[in-house]
Amino acid sequence: MVEDSTVFEKVAKSFFPRHKQRVIDHYHQEGTDQRFITQMKSVISSNKFANEMARNSVRLCHVYENPDWHSKVMDTLDIDLIYKNVDEMTRENEEQYTDNLVKELLRYFKNDFFKWVNAPPCIKCQNIDSRQFKRSDHPNNMESQYDCSGVEVYECQNCQVETRFPRYNDPIKLLETRQGRCGEWCNVFTLILRSFGLEARYVWNKEDHVWCEYYSSNLKRWIHVDSCEASFDEPFIYSINWNKKMSYCIAFNKDGVTDVSHRYIIKNQLPRTAISEKELFELCEFFTSQLRNHNKDDDEVYSLYNRDVIEQLKWIRDSKGSTSTTTSTTTQGRQSGSAEWTAQRGEDGK
Repeated sequence: MVEDSTVFEKVAKSFFPRHKQRVIDHYHQEGTDQRFITQMKSVISSNKFANEMARNSVRLCHVYENPDWHSKVMDTLDIDLIYKNVDEMTRENEEQYTDNLVKELLRYFKNDFFKWVNAPPCIKCQNIDSRQFKRSDHPNNMESQYDCSGVEVYECQNCQVETRFPRYNDPIKLLETRQGRCGEWCNVFTLILRSFGLEARYVWNKEDHVWCEYYSSNLKRWIHVDSCEASFDEPFIYSINWNKKMSYCIAFNKDGVTDVSHRYIIKNQLPRTAISEKELFELCEFFTSQLRNHNKDDDEVYSLYNRDVIEQLKWIRDSKGSTSTTTSTTTQGRQSGSAEWTAQRGEDGK
C-alpha cells in the first residue's frame, strides 16, 4: 500500500503540471487563433441570437469594472448600517460573513434604497393611481446622456399631463434616480456587488428577465441572487414558483460568458432553436478565451478553469437526480411588479 501510494503521488506530481499547462495553452490558442476568431465572427454576423450575445458581452463583461463607480457606490449607500447589520448576523460564524453581507445588501437594496416602478407618478399632481401608458418615445438630449434605451410616456387621467419614464442603462444615473424595473435593479445591484469586491455575474434570460450571481468562497459555488425579489440561492423560483417558461440563461462577467440554463430551467423548458448547441458552446468558449487571454496570469486562468469544471460537474450530477442544494418555497408567483404585469408576462405562478 505504501509503494502504491508513492507511485500515485509521483504520477500526480507529473500529471498536474502538464494538465495545467495544457489548459493555459488552450486559452492562449483560442484567444489568438485567427481561424477560430474568423469562424466565431461569422456566426455572430449571421445569427441574431449570437449577435445579441456579442453585444451583451461587450457591455456586461466590462461595464462594472470601474473603480470610480465603485467609489461612488460606497459614498452613496449607508455603509455603516449595512456593516452593522452584517456584524450582528455573523457573531457566531465568521465563515458566513460574505454570504451575510450579500443577504444584507439584498435587504437594504429592496427595502431602503431602490424603488419598483409600474408607472411613474404624475409630474404635476403626483397622482399614482390613474396613469395610462400612452406611447414609447425616443430619448431627448438630456436623457441620451445616460445611455437611455427608450422612454415610456404616461398620461395622468386626472390632469391629462404627460410624464416620461426614461429607461436608463447608466448605473451611476440610476444611483441618483433609484427606481426602475428588473433591468435597472439588476444593473445597479451588479455594480454594488462589484463595489464591495465580490465576484459577480450578470445573468440575462432570453424571456425578458435579468438577475445576478455571486461567487461564495464559503459555499464554493455561484449563488443565485435576485435583487427584485430579495432572493438568495433560490434558482428554482423562476421555473417552479413563477411557472416561467424559459429557453436560455446566459451569465456575463469579466472572466467569462457561461450558459447557466441548467441551473434555472428546472421545468417549462422552451425549445432551444435560436442557435445550435455546438455554436452556443463555442461562442461561450470564444468570449471566455478572449477575456482570459488578456491581463490574467497563468495561475488565475487555471483556477478559473477548475471552477468552471466543478460547476459543470454539478450540473451533470443534478441532471441525474441528485438532491439539489435548494428546495422550493411555498411562495407562488413573482413578488415584484403589479399583478396585471406579472400575469401578462406569465410569471404569476399559474
